[in-house]
Amino acid sequence: MSWKGFLRVVQRLDMLSEIAACAFAMVAVSVFGQEASTKPDNTPHTAPVAQAQKPHRVRVEEDIQKAKLVHMVYPVYPPASNKRLDGTVVLHVVVGNSGDVKSARYVSGPTRLVNSAVNAVLQWRYKPTLINHVPVEVDTTVTLVFPPPEKLGPPFANK
Repeated sequence: MSWKGFLRVVQRLDMLSEIAACAFAMVAVSVFGQEASTKPDNTPHTAPVAQAQKPHRVRVEEDIQKAKLVHMVYPVYPPASNKRLDGTVVLHVVVGNSGDVKSARYVSGPTRLVNSAVNAVLQWRYKPTLINHVPVEVDTTVTLVFPPPEKLGPPFANK
């Protein structure tokens, strides 16, 4: 067999394999109603199950978190001065998994009342917040109302 004859045989084999592939595709389309490459196989496919990220911390509205308060320490008024000692202090609070207050950061209110408010709130305890039976940290706010000294009584917390 000559070189040219060999090339013709190879070309015919290539052509035959292309014809066979086309014929198979046509049969698959006619039998299954879709292209062979898109035909679903019989193995069950499930979407990849991603592990649900367990939340480390969740945001809880102030009123909802207030209902979980189990131990409250009232703030102590700072030493008397000739300045007004009333007002409302708002704190950003992070409650730990066990219900203890991990941090209390000043948001707004009279600055002369902040230390008293923070020192009191850091001693508070809450019932732990659970998500899927797992305790999580809580991000919330706490509002402390300091009434004027002549109406002295414990300040209203989380009003």
